This record gives sequence, C-alpha cells and structure tokens, in this order.
Amino acid sequence: MSVIQTRPLPTRTPNNGAGPSKMPTPSQPLTPLAKIEKQYRQFLGKRYMSFAWRTGIWTTVTLSTSIVLYTGSFGKIPLATVLSLPVFVALAILLRIRRSFITQPPTLTPQPTLLASLISALWNERSITLLFSYAIFSLVISNAWCILVGTDDLALFSPTTRHKFALNERRVVLCCSNLALFLILGARDILSDRLKPVWPQKKIPFARAVQNAILDSLTFDTSNSLSLSLFWSIVTPLAYRMVLRGYVWQWVNWRVWALFLRPFIGSFARSSTRAPSAWSLAPQLLVLDLVALTILQLPTKAIMPYITQSPLTPERYLITALKSQDPYYLQFTLMELLRISHVPAHRKALFSDISNSPNLTTELWQELLLQLGRINSRLSAPLPTASTGTAPPPAKPAVPNPRAIPIKQGDIFKPIAKKQSTYGLKEILDGPVGQAPPEPVAKVAQVGTLAIKKAEEVQNHVVGRIEATPIGGNVLSEARGWRQGLYDWLGREWAIRGLRSNARDWLLAQRIIEIMTTFALASVEEDTYGYVQQVLPASLESIVRIRASVISLEGRLSYEAAVTRPGQDGAVVEIRRELGSAKSACENSIRRIGEKFGPSLGAFRFPPAIAQTLGDICRS
Repeated sequence: MSVIQTRPLPTRTPNNGAGPSKMPTPSQPLTPLAKIEKQYRQFLGKRYMSFAWRTGIWTTVTLSTSIVLYTGSFGKIPLATVLSLPVFVALAILLRIRRSFITQPPTLTPQPTLLASLISALWNERSITLLFSYAIFSLVISNAWCILVGTDDLALFSPTTRHKFALNERRVVLCCSNLALFLILGARDILSDRLKPVWPQKKIPFARAVQNAILDSLTFDTSNSLSLSLFWSIVTPLAYRMVLRGYVWQWVNWRVWALFLRPFIGSFARSSTRAPSAWSLAPQLLVLDLVALTILQLPTKAIMPYITQSPLTPERYLITALKSQDPYYLQFTLMELLRISHVPAHRKALFSDISNSPNLTTELWQELLLQLGRINSRLSAPLPTASTGTAPPPAKPAVPNPRAIPIKQGDIFKPIAKKQSTYGLKEILDGPVGQAPPEPVAKVAQVGTLAIKKAEEVQNHVVGRIEATPIGGNVLSEARGWRQGLYDWLGREWAIRGLRSNARDWLLAQRIIEIMTTFALASVEEDTYGYVQQVLPASLESIVRIRASVISLEGRLSYEAAVTRPGQDGAVVEIRRELGSAKSACENSIRRIGEKFGPSLGAFRFPPAIAQTLGDICRS
C-alpha cells in the first residue's frame, strides 16, 4: 500500500505502575505528528544550509571577478576571498530576516489614513529589523569594496596638516550614498508587498523551480533595480556637490559641530582641490552599486523555492501531517495531497482500503473538514481594531472533542445560537436615550458649517484661477495624479491588511476544496465502496458555508473601508478582486460536482438554506 495508515501508539506505564513520570524519558517515542514536524524541520534545515553554501560561493566569485575586471589585477583575489566572509555574514543576516517574512508573514492592523498606513508599514519591529539588515549589508559591502580597490582616494582617512585623522570625504560619500540606496530598496520591498510568500501551484522538480524563480524575477525586478542605481549614481553626486556641500555642511560647520567632531569631518565644509567632484564620484558610485546589487539580487530571487517547495516524499504520513496547526507545514501537505488526487494509482490506494475503521478515505475527509472548519471560524472572526492591534482569540468550540463530530454532519460549521434581547425593541419604542442639543450648541455648529462652506468657496476660486494658466493646470493635474496614486495605495494597503487578518488562510481552504472536488469527481468511476458518496453532503455543505463566510467578509471589509475615505474605492476594488476569486472557486467546485453527479444529488438531504444555495449555484 502506497499510503501508510497511522495507528495509535500503545500506552506505557512508567515506574512499574507507581504513577506517571513528571519528566519525559529520552527513550519515550515521539507521536506521529511530532515525527512529521521533525522531518519537516530537518529537511528544510538541510535545504537552507545548501542554499547558504551556494550563497557564500556566489558572494566570493562575484566579488573576486568584479575587482579583477575593475582593477585588472589578479593579485587581489586572495584579499577578495577574505573580505567576502564579512560580506557573506551580512548577506546571511539579511536573507534570514527575509525568510522570516515568508515563513511567518507579519499581520498589520488596517489604518484609515495615508500617513498612519505609511508609518505603520515602516515603523514596526519587523520592518525596522529588515531595514537595519539592509543597512548592515550596505556598509559592509561598501567598505569591503573600498578596501579592495586600495587607492588613496578611497582610503578611510585623508590626513591634512592640521588634522591627522580627518576622514576621507570621498569614501564617506560613497558609503552613505550606497546606504541610502539600499534603504530605499528595502522600503520599496515593504511598501510594494514583495516579501510575501509565493506558493507553487503545481509540483515541479526543485531545480527547475529555482531556475524559473530566478528567470522570472530577473526580467522585471532586476531591470528596475539597475535603472534606479543608474539614476541614483548620477543624481546623488550632483545633489551632494550643489546642496549638501555647498550649503548644509557650511551651516552645520559653524553652528553644530563640536570640538570633538571638527578634526574628523569639519573639513567637509571647506572648498579645496581635495574635495571630490561630482563627475569623479558618479562612476565610482555606479560601480559600487552594481557590485552590491549583483551580490544581493541572485540570492534574494532564488530563496523563495528553497522555502516554499514541498519537502514531502510521495504518500508518506499525509493524513497525520494534516493534523498540524502550522500553516507553513500545511502548505506542503496539501500540495502533496493535491498532486496525488490527480494520480489514479494513488487514488486507488485510498479508495480500496477496507481493513481499518475508519478507512483512509473517511479519515482523510475528517481532517480536511476539520481544517475547513478552523479556516471558516477565522473568516467569520471580527476585524481587529486599531486600538488593540491584534484579532481576539477564536472562541472555543462548544463540544469538548471536535473529532467526535459525525463526519456526515456539518455541525462544525454551524454558528452558535445567539441569545435573544429586548433592549433594541425597547429603545425603539421609548425613543432615543439622548436629548436634543441646547440652542447655543446648535448655533455654534451652524456657524462652523457656514465657515467651512466659505473656506471651500475661496479654495475653489483660487484653484480655478491657477487652473486657468497652462503651467498651473499642468502642475495641478500632476499633483492630483500623485495624490490619487497615494490614496489608491492607501486603499490597497488597508484592504491587504484586512484580508491578511481574516483571510490569510484562504489558500489552504482553496486547496482543500480542490482536493475534495477532485476525489469526488473521480469517485464516480473509481470508488467501489462508495466512501466519498457517504461524505459528499458534508463536503458540499462545508463549501457553501465557506462561500457564505467569504461573502460576509467581503461585505464587512467593503463597509469598513469607508474609514480610508479617499482611498475607499481602491480598497473596495482590491477586496472584490481577492474575495471575488475565492467565491468563484467555491462556486466552480459546486458546479463541477453537480455536473458530474447530476440528478443523483437529489437523494441527499441538506438544511433548507444550504439546499437553496446549492440549487442557485448549479442553475447559474
């Protein structure tokens, strides 16, 4: 049999029946679920170590090749090999933090304003840690490159007659410019949501998955990064020469510098022949940026398959692995189940099992329905508020053991009955509790309304006069376009955060529904003993209830998106796009099952609301 059936382990009585031991003994066997998670950790740890070794080799080869091409000296290869070690350590820190964004995606509270969304997106522990790792990598690679070049104009100190330890202005400018560039790249990844996990849609060889990830990312992301580095290398030296050195340093030199700092960086404000020119800084900064981006781009693009590709071998412990509560591990388990659901030989191994009670098919369906029940409870949970920051813990089920629920019933999806209350009716009959505002308060409110109206009229008049001029019209048009873009980003960001708070596990539900649908369609010809037909009513009811929760969540999010005001349209579009595809997936699964089984579905009995929904979907 290709699928291993797990059996409960025999109980042990330690201490010769004298009572249970308080400390676990080393020889105590692990539970099947603990074994599965241990295998996950071991396999993923070995795979990540192989990725780290390849990253170290890539760093050494790239740094050595770059310095040879830049200086033409092969004698710098040993020094480049030595300096690649701190560069690799800094890169490993950055990659480890990016990995945490994939294995444990952050969940931020939706914010109603643009400023609050920007601040909360960047000013939180996860984002600050990521930006700090970008800063460490930038400073390490910049100083390592300056040491490798080894010329006097890139030395750490540039001594003068008065100050022997004056810092080299050129090196400070190069390191700070590269630091600012990488902070911008890190902030771009955070704000554009490029750190989210990209789970595979089908099972492909691991080497080809890595190759596809690199090629797909290099075509767009790398071209944008190279364009940004080229623009940055040209603009930054000019801005430094004209603005920072021309005005800022001179003002700071006479007002802020303490006597302790003046010997080191006070000379930056003086004009001399030793000051770096903009045209000499630009090529050096461009080379430094290209080398740093080359070292960084390939590992960051290749890390995704190393983390998201399933490490499971075929048909091993899948039913036991479904009991895991970790969404990261469940992705691998469901991916393997989805794969074997399309292979007739593996389906036969499940359908032909008659040796145990419950059989493999029934036990598999029980775990799938329990996972759907947990996801449905998260979809139905209320949204977190900005004051709390986190969603309240889900309510405990009414039954003590959810696995004791008969699988042919859909009770795990039925909401808890609410207590009746007469408070709302009494309030309606008695009238409003509050009293009408006093007359002075009403007059003050009326005056405030008139003042706002007058201010809006003056504003519209001024804007109309500006728009009448060609230049003013173009400037206002561009400004409105930028403002609308910011509002759209605010709406999308609010919607993404709201969806991640409630619908972050929807992909798990989608794969579970696809697995049940595939097995149900194949059972018409392959399920000799009718195991799937026995649990088909519970499957259809669970899909309908998941669909209802998705529709309810869409309505709640669309209503609460009004707090973003100008960004409401963008939020509603994002919510309908994401949850609309979820609702379509549920309806398509029901239609496929209805088309396959046809009129025989009439033999099943459903609650009236479920039966009505099933009929409407099948007729649509």
